[in-house]
Amino acid sequence: MSKTIVIVRATGIQGSSVASTFLRFPEWRVRGITRNPLSTAAQDLVAVGVEMIKADIDDPQSLLPAFEGTTEALASVDPSRTPDELNEYAYNREVAQGINIAEVAASPAAMKTLERFVYSSLQDPRKWSRGKYTIVYHYNSKVGTVRAIQTRFPDLAARMSTVQQCYASMWKAFPSMAPQKQHDGSFLAIGPVNPNMKFHFVVAHWDTGLFVKALIDLPPTKALLGYKQVSKDEFFKGVPQELKHDLGDTYNFIGEFGYTGGDPEVLTPEQVSSISHIFLCPLLTLNNWTLRFQSH
Repeated sequence: MSKTIVIVRATGIQGSSVASTFLRFPEWRVRGITRNPLSTAAQDLVAVGVEMIKADIDDPQSLLPAFEGTTEALASVDPSRTPDELNEYAYNREVAQGINIAEVAASPAAMKTLERFVYSSLQDPRKWSRGKYTIVYHYNSKVGTVRAIQTRFPDLAARMSTVQQCYASMWKAFPSMAPQKQHDGSFLAIGPVNPNMKFHFVVAHWDTGLFVKALIDLPPTKALLGYKQVSKDEFFKGVPQELKHDLGDTYNFIGEFGYTGGDPEVLTPEQVSSISHIFLCPLLTLNNWTLRFQSH
């Protein structure tokens, strides 16, 4: 019997990866949600077999037809990048959009068939730092959404899993994060955290689908680069002061408490691989670095 997965923001980095992964399995029908089904990205998905539906996460009623008859759902919301005085607005907007999605997924029409709801989230810096880091808004908004789902839609929460990712492509937004080639041919990475700190990097447009498939199935050789620790002011040179506050506390939190904050409920790829037989996430090497990013 065929199953249907609906992907919110199917044309995005995470959504397109999930679509590509599930298209490999003949027992799955893939349905995508987009505001503009005539866009090039949407039409590219249609061409490979994705059913695209026009809907807007700011309009819950428009989402309902996409969720009806689905067995699995992936939801992600794009965090707003705004000045500090608007961070509360950005937080509230992202949470509201996440709740809109959850409200539709929790509706009787959707819950008739929905087996799993996967939400793209992040860790809770306030909880795991014991209140030390509180202004990591792009983390807090996702945590706020998950908590709202758990409180308002307990039946949906019982079917929910979350996926957390640290993009290896972040250097595109912040050039200081890009590996810098040295005179001897080696590469040097710089950052405002301890050089021994581990980041769980993924190539989101390749890897997200594998993570989601593994989560639905459940009841990195590393490219070692040289590293130089620098101050936050040096690392975020040229970044607006307001955004620097958010990102600064992000790195402070990770530097002190680790990327997951020490949350024992977060599974690593190694743990998932021992349970899900289809889970295989190729590790990024220097040889395939260019290949992974040349088209994104």
